[in-house]
Amino acid sequence: MGEREWYFFSLRDRKYPTELKTNRTTGAGYWKATGKDREVYSSCSGGGRSSTGGDALLGMKRTLVFYKGRAPREKTKWVMHEYHLDGDKSF
Repeated sequence: MGEREWYFFSLRDRKYPTELKTNRTTGAGYWKATGKDREVYSSCSGGGRSSTGGDALLGMKRTLVFYKGRAPREKTKWVMHEYHLDGDKSF
């Protein structure tokens, strides 16, 4: 496809100070979550995912699609994957 990938880290911006909802708006449009969150596991143990051992849950992955303008507007081809760590992890 010849398209580039970029990786970056950012602090979460809250839409409202007292709520947990994340602000994903920009000057040109907004990022909208699509589908369901997917679990991300470590692969250092080499085993399968099971309750009796195997890979450990690291966090979650969410897919976001960019829309131009204010809702509802034109969907673009831009896709972003948002990752967040499980609350119990400390690195």
